[in-house]
Amino acid sequence: MTDQLKNTLIGLFVAFAILIAVSIVMFLDPNVGDGKQVLKVRFTNVAGLAAGTRVTFAGKPVGEVASITEVPNARALPTDERGKVFLYELTLKVDSSVKFYTTDEIAIRTTGLMGEKSIAILPNASKTETLVNGEIIFANSIDPLENTFAQVSKAASNLQSATVHLDQWFVKNEQNLASSIQGVDQTLQSLHAVLATIQDQNLISSLQESSKRLSENLGLIQDSLNDGLLYKASHLIENLDQTVNYLNTDGLQMVRTLNQIGQDIANGSGTLGRFVNSEDFYLRLSSILGKTETLMNDINHYGILFQYDKSWQRSRTKRANQLKALETPGEFRLYFEGEVDTIQTALGRLSELLDRAGTVESREKIFQSED
Repeated sequence: MTDQLKNTLIGLFVAFAILIAVSIVMFLDPNVGDGKQVLKVRFTNVAGLAAGTRVTFAGKPVGEVASITEVPNARALPTDERGKVFLYELTLKVDSSVKFYTTDEIAIRTTGLMGEKSIAILPNASKTETLVNGEIIFANSIDPLENTFAQVSKAASNLQSATVHLDQWFVKNEQNLASSIQGVDQTLQSLHAVLATIQDQNLISSLQESSKRLSENLGLIQDSLNDGLLYKASHLIENLDQTVNYLNTDGLQMVRTLNQIGQDIANGSGTLGRFVNSEDFYLRLSSILGKTETLMNDINHYGILFQYDKSWQRSRTKRANQLKALETPGEFRLYFEGEVDTIQTALGRLSELLDRAGTVESREKIFQSED
């Protein structure tokens, strides 16, 4: 077999493999059900959702979003528990073999490292389950992770505002506080003198007798209290106890949630933890910062609409044509040496400028020079 025939067979094999790969990517349709069952679901927020968004039932893909329409006169219709208006109605096409009940919960979930949105149907058990038969379903439009971060951000903002107000109050009343502290100091000194006088006059026995009589009088007052006052005091204590129990349950639950989020980030588990602790996070961040720096340089030299500037367009076109024209190692070497020469020339100009700026006479002229 000659070399030409070998090369021909290899080329045909590679072309056939590429054709198969392209066919799989373009024509392979993921299986999410037959889509014969239609559900009407209303949401207060459809951020991240679009036609074709995946619909899952207990984590398994069973359909997708067919369309998103705006509900007419939505502000006049019932709202959710937070007062949010159900502005959008989504048409979901799901597999006909899956049974949906009115007690099932429909919510937005975030999946994957890139934060893709999906609609999750979570089955719930109830003694009064009835199948969904064409009626409109109202979904929970708030992602649990986003809701937790929103609550934490709101609490931090309130705490910061309270701290600022407290600091302003201390600054405003600094002199009054100093005067009050001095008054307390004088009062303590006077009290010390009074106690010394009491000790010198042997008034302890008289105070004991007065305390005994006071205790007897308090006992008489306690006996004379009516039942209504005692009942109110007992009811107030009971309400305070319920409040403390509520803080112990819900407050501890929120702290546990925040602690779990922190542990997930530290251990690299969960969406946010895997994203922060991934090995290529630093490389991606460096790439984004580099692109941002290039963008700011273009804006600084050519203005905010730099893409319409003729000079910028010519410069980019020239660089692109030069890069496309590189075909041999020699041409690449000439291009590389030209770029290095340009950098060395710029550094030489900067060095000369720094030397000139060292003298007092020409420093002001350099600062006033546009070049």
